[in-house]
Amino acid sequence: MLGMDSSSVSLPSTDSEAVEDAWRVDVPMRSFQGGYYPQLIALYTRLGVAFREANFAYSFSLLTLSSSNQERQINATMIYNGSSGRAGLSMPSILDEPYHLTKGKGFPRRAFTRMWTVSLFVLLTLHIAVCYVRMLLHSLPFWRPKMIHKMTFEEWTKQTIPRDIFSRWTGMDLAWKDYTRSVLLPLFSAVCTAPEEDVLRHPVEEFLDYIWLTLGTHHYVVIHGVREVVARLTTTARNIHLASTITSISPYPNDLNRSNIECDTPEGPRVYTGFHHIIFATQATRAVPLLKTYRDALPHMSSKRQAVDAQLNCLEKFQYCSTIVINHTDPTLLPDNPRDQRDLNLICLEQDAVTDREKNIFDWSATTVPPSYTMTTHVLSPPRGYPTHLPPVFQTTNPLISPEDDSILSIARLERAVLSVESKTALEGLYREEGRKWWQCAGQGSARLGELQGAGRLVDEQRTGIWICGSYVYAGIPLLEGCVVSARSVVEQGIYVAEGVSSASAPW
Repeated sequence: MLGMDSSSVSLPSTDSEAVEDAWRVDVPMRSFQGGYYPQLIALYTRLGVAFREANFAYSFSLLTLSSSNQERQINATMIYNGSSGRAGLSMPSILDEPYHLTKGKGFPRRAFTRMWTVSLFVLLTLHIAVCYVRMLLHSLPFWRPKMIHKMTFEEWTKQTIPRDIFSRWTGMDLAWKDYTRSVLLPLFSAVCTAPEEDVLRHPVEEFLDYIWLTLGTHHYVVIHGVREVVARLTTTARNIHLASTITSISPYPNDLNRSNIECDTPEGPRVYTGFHHIIFATQATRAVPLLKTYRDALPHMSSKRQAVDAQLNCLEKFQYCSTIVINHTDPTLLPDNPRDQRDLNLICLEQDAVTDREKNIFDWSATTVPPSYTMTTHVLSPPRGYPTHLPPVFQTTNPLISPEDDSILSIARLERAVLSVESKTALEGLYREEGRKWWQCAGQGSARLGELQGAGRLVDEQRTGIWICGSYVYAGIPLLEGCVVSARSVVEQGIYVAEGVSSASAPW
């Protein structure tokens, strides 16, 4: 929880240079949406963390590389005005360009061109509206096929293509293909901050849950940033160790019920002893090396070692992808026409127009990612009193093109868990659904800890409890909700039960 604010950056919000007057920009962006984050919202409310509605508008654009006869372009293909579709769509400027080119050509020609562009926009909007309604029908929990829990997003997009004669005659089959490719794919690439290939392999059930549960709800952001969340979470915390890298975990000599934790500190190595429970609240990729040091210190062929081995095998199934977040002041990472720019601007590389040689231009660097990512640029809202002489600030996640060097304010490289069918199966060892009503999505029904949690502590008191929690230990897209749900489950269903503790009331 202390790490939530570790990559954030402070910018001047007034002419004052005082630290308390700084504008704290969260890195990465920390928005959450009603319907999909009930436990997170309840926790924030219980803590007294202030948050506000932020119904983001989106633009979807294509990036065309420069060539011998044209400059680099970012043209919007769809503009979504937010509020779960209630605010409608806007016409991208590229559709209106033919009309502006007829300036001075005479009224009849201009009127005909205007009528043609508006008609085209209405037709495209109609196609998108039908696809949107169709997507909502497919997201209904009771409307989904029986094998949806094993189906990938790529398989689902192909299976749901309408193939009847009417759809082919009206072009709805092509419209659906375009909708899933140019809207849903970049949208979930942005939500998961993952490349296209990982999104296509992602289980589609979690995407459909996200669509259904967020329908008609608001986006929210914390008013004072996640720094306030960290401060409130740690108000009563004791024994916080900073600048202490954990290097190994080992059982207490002659007592498997307790464990030692060894750290590297500025003063040198230090060992903390006497832990009956250890909670790994970190990425699976970070937990595995530490858990291996504990496993290696256990007696060979012991049941405790086998239990930890099972946890390791489970954790190694979870995949991660890297992501880059840059705060900057370079407006060229937005759609070219200011009319197309929105709060969140999702930009994909126009793959069909890119040669293999040009694709090599895009690769991992300090400031860019490969071309299969979706670049998302957030136009940040400055606080009251922000100096007018300072430029607007943008936050770009997974940049396909680098901001100008002198515009860069901060760079953060992070990791995100990305779900796959294999890791979804492995999740049952850590988090298991017990019951779900026919109208419910995953996570809405009852659930319990998986059999691997605790590494046998629930059946044998003479063991150290090894517990796993995090965004990926939950039935959904790995987001903040999973962190809260899994942490609460580990405490209430794991440690409390192991220690014979009963809670008088729910924490929130």
